Formats: sequence, C-alpha cells, structure tokens
Amino acid sequence: MAADEPRLQPVSDRAAARAPAADSASIPARRRWTIRLATGAIVALHLALLVAALRDYRVSVDSAYHTALGRQYGEHLVYFWDSVHYAPVGRPNLQGPLVHFAIGMLGRALGGTGDDYVRANALLGVACWLGAVASVAFFAARHGGDRAALLAVAAFAGSAYASGSFYVNLPSGWMFVFTPWAIHFFLARRLVLAAIFGALACYGHLGGFPTVAIGLAVAGLLSGRWRDLAATGGSVAVLTAPYWIHFLRSLAFYVGQKGDTAWMIDPLVDAFWVIGVASALRAPRRSAFLLAWAAAPAAWLLQDPTRFILQSALPGAALGGVAISGFLDRLPGRVFRGALTTALVLLATLFPLGIPGVAAELSWLAVPYPRILDWAEMRTDAAAIRDAGLEDRLLWGYASYVPSAIAVWADTRGEKGHWVEVQPPDDPSDRMSVADKVFVLPLPPADGTLADWQAKGLVRVHGGGKWSAVVTFEPRPSIEEADALARAVWATEAAWIAANCERNATGDLRTMLTDPREVPRRTRERGYCRTRAARMAAAMLLYGYAREPVDPGRARLAAGAARGLGWMASLLGDESTLDFRTEEAHEQLRRDLSGVAAAARSGTGMDEAFVALLEHVAAGARGGLASRSAASARARALREAVDAPGGSARPAGAAR
Repeated sequence: MAADEPRLQPVSDRAAARAPAADSASIPARRRWTIRLATGAIVALHLALLVAALRDYRVSVDSAYHTALGRQYGEHLVYFWDSVHYAPVGRPNLQGPLVHFAIGMLGRALGGTGDDYVRANALLGVACWLGAVASVAFFAARHGGDRAALLAVAAFAGSAYASGSFYVNLPSGWMFVFTPWAIHFFLARRLVLAAIFGALACYGHLGGFPTVAIGLAVAGLLSGRWRDLAATGGSVAVLTAPYWIHFLRSLAFYVGQKGDTAWMIDPLVDAFWVIGVASALRAPRRSAFLLAWAAAPAAWLLQDPTRFILQSALPGAALGGVAISGFLDRLPGRVFRGALTTALVLLATLFPLGIPGVAAELSWLAVPYPRILDWAEMRTDAAAIRDAGLEDRLLWGYASYVPSAIAVWADTRGEKGHWVEVQPPDDPSDRMSVADKVFVLPLPPADGTLADWQAKGLVRVHGGGKWSAVVTFEPRPSIEEADALARAVWATEAAWIAANCERNATGDLRTMLTDPREVPRRTRERGYCRTRAARMAAAMLLYGYAREPVDPGRARLAAGAARGLGWMASLLGDESTLDFRTEEAHEQLRRDLSGVAAAARSGTGMDEAFVALLEHVAAGARGGLASRSAASARARALREAVDAPGGSARPAGAAR
C-alpha cells in the first residue's frame, strides 16, 4: 500500500472487512513490533496501577446503586421490582440487568457478603477498562495500523476522565464497549454476532437501545445494506424483548429525568475526536464503521450531554489515532515520523492538556482523592442500623447514594434514592411521619447539636461512622420548642456557611501531590461545611415533625425542604459532588444562606429566604440547566404555598 493511499477497507467487500488493515510500507516489520510493544507497555502500566488499587478501588457515585442491585441479583437471581429504592412502594427495576447480574454472580462466588459485592464491582471495573482499551486498540489497528493503535490507546488511557469513566464499572461503559462490536460484525455481514453484541449493549444500559440503533442505522445508510439492517434490528428486538416489554409496561414510572452531574472534559482526546470525525467525513462510505461508531452516542446529547462528552472519547480516541497516523504516514523521513509519534505518545500519557490518567492512578495509591464513595463509612452505618434493629424502618439518606450504599450490607429500604429517572407516580413516603424513619445524617455521632437534642429527649443517636450518624426522632416536640431550636440552628449555621465555605471543587492536583497537608485540609474544612448544612436539615425535620398533627401539608413541605438541605450538605462537602457548581452558583448560594440567617434571626421572611435557597440548590449541573429532580419540584411546591392567597404555608409568627 502506498503511503498516501487510504487504509480503510471497502465496506462492500466482506473479505476486506475481515482482513486487518495493512501497515504503511514506511514501517518495517521490526519497527511495527516496537510500536506494538510500546502499546502493550502503556496498557501494562495503567493496568498495574489499577490492579494495585483493587483493595481500595476508585468508584463513582453511581457505584453504590449498581452494587446494591448487584447484591439483590446475587441473592435472588432476578430482580424485576426494586424495593431498595423509593420504598415503601418501590418501583420497577428498569436498569439494564447485565452489569448488576455480573456483580451479583461474582460477588456471590466470592462469598456473598457486602464486601464481596464491593470487590466484585472493582474487578468488573478493571475488566470494563480492559474491554474499552482492547476495543480502541483493535479498531484503530484494523483501520489505521499499529501506529494508529498506539496513538489511540495512549490518548484514551492517558486521559483521566475518559478512561476513568470505564474503570469505575458504569453500565453505560459496557454499553459503549459492546456497541462498536455490533457495528463491526454488521459491516462484516456476521449478523448473528452483530445481533448478540447489540443485545448485550441494550442489556448493559437502557441507553443502549438508541445508541445501538443509531450506530447500526448509520452503518446501514453508508453501506446500503438495508436488508441486513432489518434482519439485525429485528434480531436485537427479539433478543431484548423481555427488557423492552418490561420497560413499556412500566412507563407510568419512567420520568426520563436526570440528577446533577459535572462536566468532565479531556481536551486532548476530544481533539482526537474532532480530528478523526473530520478526516472520516472526507470519505464517508469507506469510513462507514468509524462514522457509525462516532455517531452512535448522539442520543446522549439530548439526555445527558456530560456523558456524551465523557464516553464518546472511546470512539474519539480511535478515530483520532487513525487520522493522525495517516497524516504521519505522509510525512517524509522515518526518524522524523518516529520522533513525532513518540512526542505525541508522551504528550497523551504525561501532559494530555487535562488531568493525566497515570497521575490520577498514581495519586490514588498515595492519597485516595477524590474519595467519591466512602465504603467504610457506609459499612459502619449499616452495622449501626442492623445492631439497633432498625432495618424495618424507612431509611432516609442525606444524599441519594446513601440508601444504596447501606443496602450493600443491610436489608434496608430507602426513601427516594438513586436514579431519579424512575419514580412511583405517588410516593407514600412523602406522607409518612418522621417518627417512622431512620435518618443517616452527615453529622459525627458525638456532634454537639445532636448531643443537646438527645439530652432533651428529641432524638436518639444509634452510632455511626467518623462523620455520619444514624438518628431517629423521639417523642414529638411542641411547635414552640421546635421553632425556637430550628431558628437558632438556621441563624447560626447558615451565617457560618455563607462566611466560611469555599466552593467544592477538585482543586490543583499538583498542590495535593506535593503538599501532604492539602488533602486533609480540604477534607476537614469541607466536612465542617457539610456538618453545618446537615444541622440545618435536621432542624427542618424537627420543625416539620412538630407540625405533623396540626398542619400535615406544611409538614410535608418541610420534609421536602430537609431533603433539599441534605443535598446542599452533599454539594458543600462530598467529594462525589466536586465541580457540580460554578463559582457564580456558589456565590449565589452564599447570598441565599445569608438571607436565611437574617430571616431566622428576625423571625420574618423565612419562607421567601428558604424558597430562594432551595430553588438554587435544585439548579442543575454546574448551576446551568434546571434540575427536574424531586428537589426542584418541592422548591416549586414551597413557592406555590408561599404565594398562595392568605399565605397559609407561613410558619406561625412569620411575616411575609
């Protein structure tokens, strides 16, 4: 093959589709093996760091939910109805079952304890990363040769966010791994395998249905294989019928909404995506596979643009590797091409214009940060709930992941919880008394406010971990006592947060690696902020609890406001919510809290102050798109109550 000839196989030739792409004549056989060894060395480096971290493995905030469901599959084999979340009625389990089933079976084989399911999730995370890297390497090599594979693997593995989204074992990661294989086998006219991998992508994640459909449709359009497309699509529909029929029967529960997320951008691999797509569009029919793979995640632009940016890096790395390798092939001078290739690989591995993957993996072994999910803390809380005999009570967690994480170890049933896309049309938990629930609050068990309330007989602390407590509310206080305590807490804590709490951002990685005091400082100071916000949430619960017999509507609004304040505590102090808010949104939060403090001190305008605060707390990712979560709905409900004629929602004695 001449150096300037395109290396993409004609999609109409089945034999060519099966044959690997020929390397450029400018790369001798010995040099090709050197490139392959370099690719293997990069993979081995990252893999060794991931394996070394298995005892304390990095996860995402979604991992609690997926591991909790994995435990249910491990114990019951099937799990069509999710009773762990949105209890007491529960909801249909509409998550793709593949990853949860795998966690369940592996966790059960390892021993069946909560720790075993956590370990199974970690092992599958490494497997998902390997699958992603293998896919990038295989398809880049097939369509661009060994140098393309080297560049693609270096760009993907070297970008912390892109590669990290796969090694934390997200079901969507598996979906993105299976999708290109479905497209590949379709174009190779191996339709049985295409249908199997398409079905695996759908069973991996609900989003697999549009993702696979778009990928196969683009491949069919560019190749003109309409009959094969119909056969493959029909086969996928048959293979996934149990899932999509279950989904259609459960549409009343599906609201299609998402919670807060942060934008995680890897500039270099995103640049690879742009370069690769632009190059492939120059010969769309001959680049059918690459373009179909790149187009497949397009549906995520509507549902979750942050996920599109994050995980479309998988095809982006391969497309960019193919395009850049083709450009290098046309440059004169073997030594110059080799030097430029080496420079690009070093750039992708060590300085990928964002956080380097190897730096994130090394730093985790030295100082685990960010610890998005504190398994040890949740295990301790679960033990406290079991020991106190509270598993039969409805579990309220200050953040959505808490009920899921505790359900990995305890037989609990949580209020609300993770994956807000599926909710019961009517949730009886909104009408349940505070006295019927057990609360996990981000307050140390020895917190002074809790100790004072326990001495007064208002609450009982059942233990907990280092920074979280298991609490139940005892006999109902009078409205006057609850109001006095709540206003004192709101005035003090809101003012302190407004004056002292900095934005919960990732921070400078270099400072955290070079200064051993930085991570403990951040953990300590953000812990203070989270604790003070949790006191505000507890005070709101006490306030509503006192009103349940005389004003149940107001009590329900207070319960919703407490949930919003719990989420505010997570935004201020959890490492799972780093960068969820812009600096401007954080400053608005501080202004709102100053307003709450002033209103609590004066006893006037508290409704308006809390409405403003909760509406901004319920704002979407990075302070941008409005959240469609339950918190936002409750903020609107409180606003409507405040604006209602007669102002019936105002607390006693408060003026508008």
